Amino acid sequence: MTILRISFAALSACAIALVGCGGGDNDADRAKGAIEAQPIHLDAEQASLAPGQVDCGVENDLWDKPAQVSGDRYSAAVTQKGQNLKFADHVLSGEPGYKQAYVQVRGDFSMQVDDVSSVRDGDESGTKIALVKASIKVPHACFPNPLPLMGIKRGNFSEGAPVSFVIRVTPDGWRVEKLIH
Repeated sequence: MTILRISFAALSACAIALVGCGGGDNDADRAKGAIEAQPIHLDAEQASLAPGQVDCGVENDLWDKPAQVSGDRYSAAVTQKGQNLKFADHVLSGEPGYKQAYVQVRGDFSMQVDDVSSVRDGDESGTKIALVKASIKVPHACFPNPLPLMGIKRGNFSEGAPVSFVIRVTPDGWRVEKLIH
């Protein structure tokens, strides 16, 4: 009976320890929460577009029909309706090294964090750098799913590369300061 009680006590202690480790109170969860908590200002960032989204944008007058620039490269000028959604430059497709079309965005966007790769101490005291795969939410029927942001890899925007956010850590919580490259 004593062995059974000791075994039960040890098992209970392990279970409590595992619950503590698996809770939502870690840096990755805090970074995700901070990034998704409020809109974040983006300036000249690139967001990927699926083929159906490009077509939908044309049909809804968000940008012109893509015109061939050269070879397999196409460009579509963003209209005023597209600019109102914070699309800032031409929609480009067929660019070497890119599988999907993309567009530059500029403005304040709500975010969705799809994956937190890492969180480390920042260069400045009281900051963290979160490396994440994030997407922007665009309030339009053409974009029912958030648009993935492109991170920088080898000095260039790259599909699937994570983006880095500077997060200020205060006693009141975590707050995103900016996206960096």
